[in-house]
Amino acid sequence: MAAAQPIPLIVNKRLGTGARDIVKQHQAYELFFAVVGHVGSGTTTIAEKLKTLLENPTAIGGPYQVCILKARDVIEEWVKEVGHPPSTADRGTFQYAKYLQDCGDAMREGEHAAVARRLVRRIRRARATMQGIEQPAANQPVEPDGKPRAYIIDALRHPAEVHLLRSLYQNAFALIGVVCQDDVRRGRLVEKFPRNAGQADVEDFMSRDAKDPDKKHGQRVTDAFHLADFFIDNSERRYLELERGETDPQENPDWNVPDDLQRLVRIVTHAKVERPTTAEYAMYAAHGAKMRSACLSRQVGAALVDERGNIAATGANEVPRAGGGVYGQGFEVVEPSAEHRCAFRKNVYCSNTKEQDAIIDKLLKLPTLEKLLKLPTLEKLLKLPTSEKSPSADEVRQALKNELRRSPIGGLLEFSRAVHAEMDALLSAARQGITPQGGRLFVTTYPCHYCARHIVASGVTEVQYIEPYPKSRALDLHGDSITHTVKGWTPPPGTGKRVLFRHFTGVAPRMFERAFQKDRELKSEADGRFQMGEPDWGSAWGVSKVSYADLEQQLDVESGESRG
Repeated sequence: MAAAQPIPLIVNKRLGTGARDIVKQHQAYELFFAVVGHVGSGTTTIAEKLKTLLENPTAIGGPYQVCILKARDVIEEWVKEVGHPPSTADRGTFQYAKYLQDCGDAMREGEHAAVARRLVRRIRRARATMQGIEQPAANQPVEPDGKPRAYIIDALRHPAEVHLLRSLYQNAFALIGVVCQDDVRRGRLVEKFPRNAGQADVEDFMSRDAKDPDKKHGQRVTDAFHLADFFIDNSERRYLELERGETDPQENPDWNVPDDLQRLVRIVTHAKVERPTTAEYAMYAAHGAKMRSACLSRQVGAALVDERGNIAATGANEVPRAGGGVYGQGFEVVEPSAEHRCAFRKNVYCSNTKEQDAIIDKLLKLPTLEKLLKLPTLEKLLKLPTSEKSPSADEVRQALKNELRRSPIGGLLEFSRAVHAEMDALLSAARQGITPQGGRLFVTTYPCHYCARHIVASGVTEVQYIEPYPKSRALDLHGDSITHTVKGWTPPPGTGKRVLFRHFTGVAPRMFERAFQKDRELKSEADGRFQMGEPDWGSAWGVSKVSYADLEQQLDVESGESRG
């Protein structure tokens, strides 16, 4: 792991009265980071390391003032303010961690973004404190004063929290997704709570943290996680295990978190020229490919990369078209009468859902289930709303149908008309005579078990993905030829025996253009030497401290002098 280097932070100070200068002088020069990761992934470690990098005292233009804000603190604050029942468990125990889960859920019951909303309040107060304002007026904004500041939130647990912060802080906001293997997280939690939690308790805790199946306002880390702008792997231990007689822990050379975070800071601050890795470019291509899909369920994209790092083919989940390929490919214009994708045909519906409903309807017509529908206790079991009028037979039937849809029947895949993105990419390569053997596949969503067997058979050695796919049984069915374990893995054939399915790390597609677009001059016009310039109209990471309506008014007033 390379030693950390000073990171210059550039702040523009040359301002005039032209249109361009008016826009730039209202830049806030503040950054907003949030960390999201499944329990046990180490979000606090990431937040603290990022703070250290941003506070670098040797930074050109002055270091950032950094404030870490913890979601746990605002939950505890809410408990006291609203008189929520306090915990009977001690802080730091497993029981207290579960209590915080309950409190977070209670906060979000009225508004899904409630935790983030209180964090915004803390950001406002933190800005006031750093500006020497003891008590900000409730009816007055605390405007940024142009000094470089950063706020780091540890940690988000619901997608609504992400959406609020991204809507509010726009380009100045970046979400860091912390990747960590399940077995590592499980081991960390058992180690953290040795006296309070067993293996089964930890499993339940992890499951609820990932996605509470019973409450939309519950923790939904899985849904928030794939909204990240930058993914970082924290599966390795930070420190090596102490040998006998040692007292000072040694940092693990395989712990790459500092290097990865430093690259993120360099990208944000334009400390040096950074360009995408092959993996980042491939995932961006997969993200672009998925936009072609008109599937009613989800959009998925894939990019097949050959052994030399070239993109050999892309694919999207889409309906196959006679003659080869899928609808949406090619330059020819398809007449509406010849457009047979689910979203564009005359009767718009999802074939897979329709077939699932047909199976459920047949089940409900079985003699035993028909008798069950008539039992008076069934309406209580199905938790139907109570009223003076008893639910009708159709209402009971529909309630039971909804329950069955939440069963494995709702996870059936084989009635979809679409070719999955991975298969589209592999078939596209085959039509061009390109072998997938030895290649890597980048997919926006974890492959289903149908695609997984074809991926293995094709000779692809590695798959990287962003979004999870709970319906997939790929590892359960093909554990002999698929692995999720990165450490010690070698690609097949040869000594490698399994195809690696692992989470993508690096710059996510949603941040790709903002991270790598050339928005400034990089050389001197006089002699062509490298020179990091400043963007003409503000950084891609900038956010205005005033509204666009305020800027309109100022540009209108200054219109006679504007030369920008």
